[in-house]
Amino acid sequence: MEFDKLYGPSNVENRLVQVKATTAEAIHFNRQIQPIIENRCVVCHGCYDAPCQLKMESRAGIERGANKAMVYNGERLLTANISASLTKLTELKRDNLEPLRQQGYFPVLNERQQTEQANTQSSLFYQMLQLKKQHPLPSEPILNESFDVALDRSQQCPTIEEFEQYKDKYPLGGMPYALPALSTTEHDQLTDWIARGAIMPDSVPPNAKEQQMINRWEKLLNGSSAKEQLIARYLFEHLYLANLYFDKAQSSYFKLVRSSSPSGEKVAVITTRRPFDSPYADGSTDAIVDKPQVYYRLIKHNDTIIAKRHMPYPFGESKLARISELFYQPDYPVTTLPDYQLANASNPFKTFQAIPDKARYQFLLDQAQFSIMNFIKGPVCRGQIALNVIEDNFWVFFLSPNNFDHYPSEQFIKANTELLQLPAGTSDKSLSLLYWRQYAKSQQEYVKNKLAYVEGLNLQPNQLNLDLIWSGKGNPNASLTVFRHFDSASVLQGFVGPTPKTAWLISYPLLERIHYLLVAGFDVYGSVSHQLKTRLYMDFLRMEAESNFISFLPKDERKAIHEYWYRETGDDIKDYIFSDGFYQLPETGMNYQSNKHQEELFQLVGQHTKNTNVSQFNLSSLAQSSADKIIANLSQLPNESVALLPQVSYVMVSNGDDNQVYSLINNSAHSNVAHLFSEENRRLPREDNLAILRGVVGTYPNAFFKVEQAQLSEFVSNLNAIKTEQDYRKLKDQFAIRRTNPKFWIFADELHAWYKTNQPKSAGLLDFNRLENR
Repeated sequence: MEFDKLYGPSNVENRLVQVKATTAEAIHFNRQIQPIIENRCVVCHGCYDAPCQLKMESRAGIERGANKAMVYNGERLLTANISASLTKLTELKRDNLEPLRQQGYFPVLNERQQTEQANTQSSLFYQMLQLKKQHPLPSEPILNESFDVALDRSQQCPTIEEFEQYKDKYPLGGMPYALPALSTTEHDQLTDWIARGAIMPDSVPPNAKEQQMINRWEKLLNGSSAKEQLIARYLFEHLYLANLYFDKAQSSYFKLVRSSSPSGEKVAVITTRRPFDSPYADGSTDAIVDKPQVYYRLIKHNDTIIAKRHMPYPFGESKLARISELFYQPDYPVTTLPDYQLANASNPFKTFQAIPDKARYQFLLDQAQFSIMNFIKGPVCRGQIALNVIEDNFWVFFLSPNNFDHYPSEQFIKANTELLQLPAGTSDKSLSLLYWRQYAKSQQEYVKNKLAYVEGLNLQPNQLNLDLIWSGKGNPNASLTVFRHFDSASVLQGFVGPTPKTAWLISYPLLERIHYLLVAGFDVYGSVSHQLKTRLYMDFLRMEAESNFISFLPKDERKAIHEYWYRETGDDIKDYIFSDGFYQLPETGMNYQSNKHQEELFQLVGQHTKNTNVSQFNLSSLAQSSADKIIANLSQLPNESVALLPQVSYVMVSNGDDNQVYSLINNSAHSNVAHLFSEENRRLPREDNLAILRGVVGTYPNAFFKVEQAQLSEFVSNLNAIKTEQDYRKLKDQFAIRRTNPKFWIFADELHAWYKTNQPKSAGLLDFNRLENR
């Protein structure tokens, strides 16, 4: 080929001969180059939904390159055979690239002979930047039809050999795509770095203090007894997605991995699709006899922190003591280790039956925001099919673990383990909507058994009260808020925003099943059958959580509330939801003082969990500033006007050098969320509402506004008055920072700086793939 004649054959070994980055090169990359890549590239190229699978949040992701295959493929009939792509990017080495090239990953950096000319001309990275410089964005505020910014747009993903054709066909397709070009300084620094070989330093190893903590954790997690090995397996299957940190400053993050090598040796990561898949090289799933021990190791996480995947989890001294207290110190027998057969490994009630249920539940409750956030930010870093199973806004709280001697008892859970089997435990090669009926049958039997068990307890009416709900005893995780943003979502501590239509009251069996359904058991590369069954099963978990909540309301109101939540549902769903079984619990023991029982229940739970001042996001939770008071007037926005707004908008209010950011969250109402398809047909714009929150909420912003403090009243007044799409466009003409704005990157940097300063525990790079073109 022409490239081979000019620059030599494509051969990753030509890139392998590069020497290790010098100290000067490492400093230059860390100070000059990496910030550009992060703030101009990673904001679109991160996680599974990165365009062309080009994940640029790590050196290894850049080295791996791009791939024409789509990870999110709703038409995939069989599980994807792309196991090579499962290679842990944190462990990827340059001599591992050739197998990935065989799997369809192609380079974005020059892998031919290393000269300055070759490093630029045969670098897709360089060519895309140059194309943008040669063909900048048109000066119009709205991009024309030649730009496709839809999330499911057709991606071209040219190789370097195909670039000339791409350039001729898509002259406006340079990078950053459909956003302003880099500044001249940024462009020159980045292209000069590419010309010099795009040398990136190795990952930073743990420092001495961090290594000491790693050693302590690995000693705890790698005991030789069956009990110690079972506990470690449980912890891994729940923390494998966490960004673990040792200190309150969250100065560094770590990942918990399985390794075939013990502590003291180089980590040899065992990579599988799901955390409960067999860790053995031969794929053996049978009972563990004469098998080498699997080791649980901590590796430093040097990737750029991207908000949509960032799930921080404390792993310092107090957590070490807490886990010892919950799992290791109690005396209980573990005589055998469970196998890795799918039907068993995917069912935590079988696998971890030997560990006391109460300890497992308390472990999940201690960081309940993280536990719920896993299915929000986990394998499905985008997933409208997974998330259209939940309402746009609901509150969450939990049954108390102190009621395990009451309900649900450990004996009850063990007796019903088979009914709690999850979809991951079955083949995903078949596809049938009859799965809904199969799951309904099992769930109805489980609910029937639960009701019979509760009836046997002979609960008195006064016992169905707040004592059954976990107060948290000062733990801010005792109550949570979930906001769905169509195909992404956010989880916040406390009750945040307007009073929602629904709420979930979660028990231990529910919380564990949610994790093993949507997190541990979800295969992002799985077939459409696997993903469909996952979605269908989640219906029943949501319904059960909602029914738990309804049981605290007066008995004669429960059915009407259910019917209101499930308007316009099909016969199958009605037969399931409106069966008599849901309403057989005793009369509530709540002593209501008003006739608005649901709102009063929310208030009582809020008082019980002491969440009044938990959230910084509620405008009323702190001393209100003048900007807070003005922007709060957006609550006057008519319901049907809310539908004109995108899912997530950020408003930056500037007052000299002082900025405050607010989030406007569009809570889109539906007649029900019990159907997989035709979501638009179930929309009820007249019931939409707007959450007006202080700070950054959501990780995929759709619109940016920047308003001077002196103009804030005008902005609020104009926004309250919008009635049409044209009204909204005029508002943006005056106040928005559109994706075409020449000052877009200045604003983006300002926003990220504010986010990091004011919300340091959760901050990461936002994702710009969902920015609207309006």
